[in-house]
Amino acid sequence: MDKQTLQQFEAQCIQEEPPACQTRCPLHLDARTFIRHLTGGRWDEARKIMDRYLPLAGLAGYLCEGPCREHCRRAGLDQGIDLPLLERACLARTKAPRIMAMPAGSRTVAVFGAGLAGLTVAWELGRKGWRVTVYHQNLPGGRLRDLPPERLPESALAEALDQLERLRVVFEPGPDFSRARLDEALAEFQTVFLSFDDPALTPASLGLAPEDAAVNPVTLATSLDRVFAHSASPEGPGRFIDDLAAGRRAAGSLDRLAAGGSPATARDGEAVYPTRLYTNLAGAAVQPQAFPADPLAPTEEEARAEAGRCLDCQCLECVKVCPYLKHYQGYPKKYAREMYNNVSTAFGIRKSNTMVLSCAECGLCAEVCPNRADTGGFVAQARLHMTSGKHMPVSAHEFALDDLLFSNAPDMAFFRPQPGRTDGEWLFFPGCQLPASRPGATAAVYDHLRTHLPGGVGFHLACCGAPARWSGRPGLTGEVVSAWRTTWEAAGRPKVIVACASCARFFREELPEAPVVTLWQILADLPLPDQTARLDAVPALHDPCAARHDQAAQQSARALLAKLGQPYQELPLDGRLTRCCGYGGLVASANPELGDQFARSRAGDTGAPLLAYCIMCRDRLAAVGHPSLHLLDLLFPQGTPPAEAAVRPTPGISDRQEGRLAFRRLILKKLWGEEPPEDTRMDDPVIHVSDDLAPKLEARRILRSDIMNVLREARTHGPAFTNPQTGRGLVSFRPRQVTFWVEYTPRPDGSFEIHDAYAHRMVVPGVPGPGADSAASREGFDPKGGRV
Repeated sequence: MDKQTLQQFEAQCIQEEPPACQTRCPLHLDARTFIRHLTGGRWDEARKIMDRYLPLAGLAGYLCEGPCREHCRRAGLDQGIDLPLLERACLARTKAPRIMAMPAGSRTVAVFGAGLAGLTVAWELGRKGWRVTVYHQNLPGGRLRDLPPERLPESALAEALDQLERLRVVFEPGPDFSRARLDEALAEFQTVFLSFDDPALTPASLGLAPEDAAVNPVTLATSLDRVFAHSASPEGPGRFIDDLAAGRRAAGSLDRLAAGGSPATARDGEAVYPTRLYTNLAGAAVQPQAFPADPLAPTEEEARAEAGRCLDCQCLECVKVCPYLKHYQGYPKKYAREMYNNVSTAFGIRKSNTMVLSCAECGLCAEVCPNRADTGGFVAQARLHMTSGKHMPVSAHEFALDDLLFSNAPDMAFFRPQPGRTDGEWLFFPGCQLPASRPGATAAVYDHLRTHLPGGVGFHLACCGAPARWSGRPGLTGEVVSAWRTTWEAAGRPKVIVACASCARFFREELPEAPVVTLWQILADLPLPDQTARLDAVPALHDPCAARHDQAAQQSARALLAKLGQPYQELPLDGRLTRCCGYGGLVASANPELGDQFARSRAGDTGAPLLAYCIMCRDRLAAVGHPSLHLLDLLFPQGTPPAEAAVRPTPGISDRQEGRLAFRRLILKKLWGEEPPEDTRMDDPVIHVSDDLAPKLEARRILRSDIMNVLREARTHGPAFTNPQTGRGLVSFRPRQVTFWVEYTPRPDGSFEIHDAYAHRMVVPGVPGPGADSAASREGFDPKGGRV
């Protein structure tokens, strides 16, 4: 991952873009922060924002015409926020800050005209230590003197002039504005600024030709050397806020010139410009402005009511819908920087490893982002970089990868052509989780396919390899895909029927030459099974995130429900905007608490039972206590009423592995007449686990087979420790990267009562470690073997 990758992603995320009220303001006032302070009653803090962004803020706050209002996002609902009203309210309740200026220096400027632009130049440069002299014919202020008190209080102008005098600005009244006087000023001062917004000063009075009075719109430089000016508009006086902005722009040019630089450098973002920031108005209430009784001095209640109408414009579209992005209390651009720093760390602790591992890579962020910024794609690159550089420990994904190896081990995975055939046009691939959770329905589906699909349907039991890719292990991913390709080609390159959305997406991306179709597309075109069921309640249909762009699968699932006569409802986020259940990206393995939050977020979208056509979606939603069904519970109910299936407990990790083994033995014997050898790992030795301990083992990712492996060691070598008071034994075994400890009591019948079990990845001196061909020797996985 290089810096260019980071910069490209940063450019896509628009959360840090300023809102339109700021970009359309000629002075770029941070109105959003200003208003946040007002709504919180923090008047002094709000005043600091004004003083930071506005020159002569005590004056500017009364003069601002509020051009931001027409660009305010609320203008699309009712009326834009009246920012000038809020500025006036703030000025009425706060005091001018103490004037802070640099020590007087040698830089000098003569300002001709005491209009607002000229006073702004004096303010900006006076604070930087310039020696400023303002020449004027009438009283300083120019046309400001003609404003009525209800537009500009006399005290505001007086305070501004007092501030300028405290900045050592010298006011020289009564000069003869002429070309000769201009030449004298150029001889006496380093630079000159002409404030043509003062009615007493005109290009004609200075004897300037039209070409000399024209100014550069970026720098405000004239064709005369060292002379800058605020344009004199032939249409008459312009907006006061433009005069203020012109004065600030000119001061910047003068400062650059005095420093020996070009006045044209670093001027990006000074002018008004459109923003890329997107703010969703969906759900925003119409709240028209309540005009104050006295617009010049609104009450505190009136001002805070107006400030409360602000939408606090932000994007955060992805954060609103993603538990991962919400969990870390930031937004994608911020996360990308943290991940880049994490990846780039040469020495020290990589603090963002868990963040890198906790994204589901489901793609919802890109769907809702106005710029389609794909946080999951960025995370995937970070994972790949971390794992390839040996900077990401295998521990977070070790169990998931080991489960993949278990599913693809020679004594677990198998391929067979349809019984009675040697070839076939189709290959049914149910995936690794469906047979573990719904073994009877999986067998019934295969019977149905063989009965109604001509051309022969083979059967392949294995894991597709998606967990390897999610974990950022391209080597293992490639090995699994290569093995799968070999099986598929040996089967005659048939069309592949997959029951899992993740399998479908994985094969389409990793093995595009294989024609893949989902089980739901096939079943939608076949007759319904003889025994189907319907749920009395109206469930909400959940689309798996892996089928986000698989419209054929989505439509087929809905067509099957219509065929069944099963009413259902759509969720607020479905189809391409569907949420992830927390299984994708191995979130539940690396960050179980956040994985559960994914499931709870989805369950929180409805009070109805959920109906999924991905078995892991169903099981994860059920695991957080929400009634959930799988589509096969309706198509192939296997004698279980749907209402009962909806509250069926989610199989534990040991149940899944044992279920897969039992399914394998059953189907091989039933359909192909094979007698697989009994798997002694699952029934010898016999153990007893209490209902209280079982959830703890589940959370610790400790299988019953792991405990059995440890107890075999105890049978061979005896317990490592014995508690003399209780007689309980404590023994450990390190079959791979992880060390298991089991506390137990032998029973008279030869079985074991398990009191506790835990695991760690420390190397304990004297404890046997994994062998050379073990998973640990290959960073936690071995494509040719399963669990030790």
